[in-house]
Amino acid sequence: MLKMTRLHILWAGVLLLLVGCAGNQRLQTRLMSDADTNICNVAVLPFENWTQKSELTLLAGRMFASQLIQSKAFNTVQEGDVGMFLLRQRLLPGNLLYKEHYAALENQLDIDAVIQGRIVEAGSYSQRGGRRIPLLSLYIDMYDARSGKLLLNSVHQRRGDEYRKVMHFGVVTTNSGLIEKMSREIINDWFSKGVTCR
Repeated sequence: MLKMTRLHILWAGVLLLLVGCAGNQRLQTRLMSDADTNICNVAVLPFENWTQKSELTLLAGRMFASQLIQSKAFNTVQEGDVGMFLLRQRLLPGNLLYKEHYAALENQLDIDAVIQGRIVEAGSYSQRGGRRIPLLSLYIDMYDARSGKLLLNSVHQRRGDEYRKVMHFGVVTTNSGLIEKMSREIINDWFSKGVTCR
């Protein structure tokens, strides 16, 4: 009887741990009321970086584009084609795009939507044993390529230890690993709101 009670307590503790970790997810996607959610072809512009960690800019944009490709839900324009477009238009990452830019993007790259991202917060903190755990905040906007209107906005914040399953298993200890997981969560959230190619 005592052995069975301990087993129940152990399972209850594991369940609380898993629920507690899952509850730490901070992802909000706001879909505009008049947004066309039938999106097939997208271009990911280079991400902006509002932090001191300049090395994350290229990494975040590439990881997000990679997750879009892996999702097989969108046709993603190659990074080189986007880079050539920006060069011809004399645009830098983070520059404000005007209606004529969106029209040129749609015309030259044959896309439905433009994705712009920003790294708003990037840092890390120490755990016992000296291990550094990354934390990141990402803002992702999707714009209609024809009109330049905002279709949706996602805001996501995570720490690497929020993926802990049991003990130390599942803890993300690299920025690339954290960006990959966060990107996948954002894209899956878009799917849940009906944003996909139909």
